[in-house]
Amino acid sequence: MTEAPGHRRPPDAEEHARQVAAMVRAIGRHPDYRVLRRIKPMRRTAPGGIRPEMMCGCAIDVETTGLDHRKDEIIELAMQRFWTDAEGRIVATGRRVSWLEEPAVAEISEEITRVTGLTADDVRGRSITDAEAITLLRDAHVVVAHNAGFDRPFVESRLPGAAGLRWVCSMRDVDWRAHGFEGRVLGHLLGQMGWFHSAHRAQADVDALLHLLDHPVGATTVFREAVTTASRPTWRISAIDAPYGAKDALKARGYRWNGEAKVWSKEVARDGLDDEIGWAIGSVYAGRGRPRFDRITWNDRYAGV
Repeated sequence: MTEAPGHRRPPDAEEHARQVAAMVRAIGRHPDYRVLRRIKPMRRTAPGGIRPEMMCGCAIDVETTGLDHRKDEIIELAMQRFWTDAEGRIVATGRRVSWLEEPAVAEISEEITRVTGLTADDVRGRSITDAEAITLLRDAHVVVAHNAGFDRPFVESRLPGAAGLRWVCSMRDVDWRAHGFEGRVLGHLLGQMGWFHSAHRAQADVDALLHLLDHPVGATTVFREAVTTASRPTWRISAIDAPYGAKDALKARGYRWNGEAKVWSKEVARDGLDDEIGWAIGSVYAGRGRPRFDRITWNDRYAGV
């Protein structure tokens, strides 16, 4: 059959893939453009299988009815286990697991639906499989979330059997600025790495988190740096009964207000403990009092109050 003049047969899938790859390479070499690649689920199998010396992590994310773990509830929970080599590179991944759950009391607002795409109909009659979720979490060496201060309180409120585990925060336990990144929001970090993803669903955020953790920084990876930082004990300095007039000085010093406990507090490393106590005694209490200090480990850091 003779093709009509000017007619071009559409390329087959293999040829199309080659054409796209060539275009991506050409654009990527141009100084005025940046190429972003869509994040896909991470599926890796370690040659020789999982070995005892490998560290096992469990990446986790939640979608909730609101921001307060004391009254709001999880409506989606996603997690995926992974294993790393000595350099912190992800060499194997487990299966992707996620659950939807109908809230017992809280309602899914229009705002939450706009953010997550989830409605009351989507989660009606659905629930988390507690035993499976707890087992996946407890069998990992560490649990990792981007903004663990949000995810951990919700997880431990919903799954008390998973309380007290070692948590790592890829947002706060990595010195992003030192590595040339601006900000700490997941999507922003991924964009600077050359990735993009469909945010605000728990499973998509777990997929994104795995690629973030596997990213090289210096001589190591994001995961290895985050684990190293999180594993070091810190000290929480609490300015108990601090005078109201000291609030500006406390804020400028990096203390954060805990509205429930009604106290300003700050975490410092062991080598900064004495200096911080001395500053608080002189600048906050004027020598007539002293702050409380408590040792914090990754077993209780980021837990809800």
